[in-house]
Amino acid sequence: MIWAVLGLGLVLRLISLNQSLWLDEAINVMAARSFSLWGMVTQYAVADFHPPGWFIILWVWGKTFGYSEIAVRIPSVIIGVLTIYITYLLGKKLISKNVGLIAALLLAINPLHIYYSQEARMYALAALAVSLNMLLFIDFVRGGKGGKGSMVIYVLSNIFILLSDYVAYLIFPVQFVFLLFLRKEALRGWSIRLVAACLAFIWWLPVFLKQLDVGSTASANLPTWKFVVGGFDFKTIPLTFVKFIIGRISLVNKIMYAALLLPIVTLFTFLLWHGIKNLTDTSRKLLFFWLIIPSVIATMISFFIPVYSYFRVLFIIPVFVLLVSNGISEFRWRLRYVFLVVIIFIQLFCAFVYLLNTNYQRDNWRGLVSYFKNIQPEVILFESSGTLPPFDYYAGGSLNVRGALNDFPARDDTAIAGLSELLKDKREIYLVDYLVQISDPDRLVAKKLTELGYTEKEIKDFHGVGFVYHYVKND
Repeated sequence: MIWAVLGLGLVLRLISLNQSLWLDEAINVMAARSFSLWGMVTQYAVADFHPPGWFIILWVWGKTFGYSEIAVRIPSVIIGVLTIYITYLLGKKLISKNVGLIAALLLAINPLHIYYSQEARMYALAALAVSLNMLLFIDFVRGGKGGKGSMVIYVLSNIFILLSDYVAYLIFPVQFVFLLFLRKEALRGWSIRLVAACLAFIWWLPVFLKQLDVGSTASANLPTWKFVVGGFDFKTIPLTFVKFIIGRISLVNKIMYAALLLPIVTLFTFLLWHGIKNLTDTSRKLLFFWLIIPSVIATMISFFIPVYSYFRVLFIIPVFVLLVSNGISEFRWRLRYVFLVVIIFIQLFCAFVYLLNTNYQRDNWRGLVSYFKNIQPEVILFESSGTLPPFDYYAGGSLNVRGALNDFPARDDTAIAGLSELLKDKREIYLVDYLVQISDPDRLVAKKLTELGYTEKEIKDFHGVGFVYHYVKND
C-alpha cells in the first residue's frame, strides 16, 4: 500500500512541473551555470542566506542533466517523495502502521508540500533532512542498536540538517528540550553527536559570517525587504498552519476567504488536538515539541533577523500530518472514514487548484519574455539597477533591456540621473514594475518618464511579475 501512496505522491509532483522559474529559482540556476562548484559554495552563497547543501545538489545535477525548468526541479520531486516514505516510517515507529500510512497519504496530497517539492530551492530538502534525523533520534532515544556505525550515521544525519537550511537547525532545540525533560541520561550522547557534526561543518563558518554581514547591510538599506523574507508579524504562526492545510491558494475577497477557511481550520484543529491528546506521554511530548518549538523560536528570532515565513518551516509538515492522522485513527471506523474522506477531499481540491490554475503557480517570466519577443520593443526598463535573472534565463540576451536605476533602492533623483541619456531617441518604452515597492517606492522612474514627454498608453499584467507599462513619446 505504501508504494501506491508513493506513486500518487510522485504523479502529483510531476504535474505542471514545467511552470516558469521564479526569481529565486532563476538566480540559483543562473549562478549554477556560471560558477564553478567551489565558486558556487564560497562566492555565490555569500549573497544567498542558506547553507551550501542545495547549491551543491543543483550544481552537480545541472551539469549532468541540464537547466530546463523540469530538470532543475526533479531533485526536489525525488526529495519530496522520500519525505513521504520517511513520514510513513515515523508514524509506524511512533504510533502504528495504519497511522503511518494515513500520514504518508496526507503528505503525498498536501498542497504546500507538493508546491515546494516542485521548487528548485532548499525547503523540501530541509523537510527530508529533519524527518530522517528525527527517525534516527527516536532510535537513539530508545537505545537503538548502538555501536560505532549507528553513531556515524546519526552524525551524518546532523550534518545533513546543517547543510539543508538554517531554520531547520531549530529541530535541535526540540530534541534538547525533549531529552532535558524525559531522557536526561541521553543528553551527553546526543550532545557528542551534535558537536561532532558541527566540527565537521566548521569549514562553513567564514562563509556564514560573510552572509550575516551581507544580510545586515541589505536589511539596513532595504527596510521593506524584511517583510518579504520573513520579518516579525503576529499572524505568521496561525498563517503557517493555514498554509499547511490549503497550500498557496488564496482569494481576493478576504471575507469570503475567511468564511470558507473557518470550518476547514476548525476541523483540522479538532483532529490535531485529538491526535495529540491520545498519544502516549513520550510520543505526545516529542511530536508536540516538534510542532510548536520551531515556530515559537523562529518568531522570536524574527524580531532581529527576518527568517520566519511559513515555507521556511516546511519541516514541520510531517509531524502535522502525523498528528492529524492519529486524530483520525482514534475514532470508530465509520466516523474515522468520514473524517479521512473529508480531509482527503480538502487536500486534493487545494492541490489541484494550484496544479491546474496558473494564477496560483509561479511568476510568469516565461510569458513576459515571450510577449516581448513577439513585439521586439526598442527598450525595456526594469525598476532596478540591472536586468533580473528570470528575465535573462528566458530572454538569453535577445532583447534590449536595461535597469532604470543608478542606485538601489531609489531614494532621490540621483538614482535616475542617467535615464534621460539612456532613453535618447527612444520613442516607445516598456517599464516592468517588478518589486517596485522595494526598489522605487516613490515611483521616480514613472515620474521621470512623464517629465521626458512620455505618455502611458497601455498596461498589461503578468501573474507574479506585475504590471508592464507601455509608454510612447509625445510628438
